[in-house]
Order: sequence, then C-alpha cells, then structure tokens
Amino acid sequence: MTRQASGFAQIPPEGGLARNDATRKFDLGTVISDVYGNAYRYVKATEALAVGQVVAPTARAAWDATIVMDGASAVGDTKIHVDTLATAMTANQWRGYYVSQATAAGLGQAYKIKAHGGAAIAGELDIYLEDTMAEIIADGGVLLIHHPWVVELTDADTEPIVGVSVGTISLGYYGFIQVAGYCRAVQCGHSTSAAIVLNEPLVPVSAVPGAVQGMAGSAEADIMEAANSPLIAMRAVAANTTGYVEALFVKSGA
Repeated sequence: MTRQASGFAQIPPEGGLARNDATRKFDLGTVISDVYGNAYRYVKATEALAVGQVVAPTARAAWDATIVMDGASAVGDTKIHVDTLATAMTANQWRGYYVSQATAAGLGQAYKIKAHGGAAIAGELDIYLEDTMAEIIADGGVLLIHHPWVVELTDADTEPIVGVSVGTISLGYYGFIQVAGYCRAVQCGHSTSAAIVLNEPLVPVSAVPGAVQGMAGSAEADIMEAANSPLIAMRAVAANTTGYVEALFVKSGA
C-alpha cells in the first residue's frame, strides 16, 4: 500500500514498486513512501539489478551524453544552444536531467533541463532550463548531461550505498530502489566476506557487485567505510556466508 507524502509522488495502483520500465514513466529521483515510513526513488540502471542488491551513482564518463556549446552563455540565460551531439537526441529525452560544464571552468553549477528539441548525431538544438545561468560558458565549452539517480551496482568496499533494489531492473531500464526504512532483503556474502553483526554497519563486498558484508576490521579505513554506510544489519550472519540479511536505513537517501 502506498500513500501520498508531502512533496512526494504516488505510484499508480496498477504499478507497484517492483517495476522494470523500458521507457521512463516518472521523473528520475521521484520519491514515494508507504504507510510504514519506507521510501523509494525512481532510478535508471546502467547495470542489471536484482532484488536486494545495493547500488551507487554511476560514473558520468560511463554513460553521459556529451554536447558542445554553440555560442557563449550569459549570466541570467534560461536557454543554451548546443551542437556536435555525440549521440542523437529525441525531443525531451533528457527532460529532468541536469547539464553542467565538463571541466567546471567557471562556477560549475548543474542546471535542470526543462525541455529540448531533437537532433541527429553531430546536429544542434536549443536546451531550455528550469534555472537561470549563474555563469558564462564559452563558445565551444564541453557540457555533460547527467543525473544523480542513474545507478550501478557497488563494486568496491569504499563505495557509497545510495539504495537497495526492490525488484529486477534490466540494463538501461527504470525502476525503484529503497532509500529509507526497513529492508527485508539485502544481498550479502562471499567466500571471503566479513561476518555481519547485529546493529552494525553493512558495507559493499568488492568481489561481488551489489552484495554487502559486515565491517571488515578495526583499521581506520574500515571504520571510515562503516561510518559512511546508511545501513545496519538487523541480524547476524556468519563470515563467508551468502544469502540475504534484513537491514535498516539509519541514514536516508530520500
């Protein structure tokens, strides 16, 4: 059961949380909550996700759309003109995403895209912004189109966990991840994974993308990675054991 929360969108009754949408049905980052206080965000997956896998933001270089300024921008502008498209764009394909300088030569702010036209590879088009420009970007400046809620599996024990997949999401598809509340299934374990301790932090397992383990030790690096984790275990799991563990978000990505 889902409900409307203040400022949050509500999933249509025929939808549900375990979505695997080939095309975007909601704005990326859309948050919904249930009557139990659990919260979920709508994301795009750049790797296939399974139930209970933990995710981190995808590196921009792995998926971004690169475009080039055609004419300089001015402070106060709400539209930019770009050309030399690296990939073809359909109208409003990137609506709701963000655009910023690739090299952050100026202020390096991100501006939300309100609308844009379509163009072929190497073509040009206008991009309309929800924000007003706070910087000058020179003619020929390289830009990136990106979004914080494009995600991939964690694959290093130092990576941040921003959510847990609640269903199968295919490569390049859209769906929900849990970002707050009680998780009933988080994938865990490996043949060399650290023991999971009740009420202690969960951190990624480097050898198994998307899985978690317990805090690896008492070294400074281990303490820092544990401090960065938003999840604590709700039961103990022995070292080198695979399966699932219940977890609680003590920090919210909502």
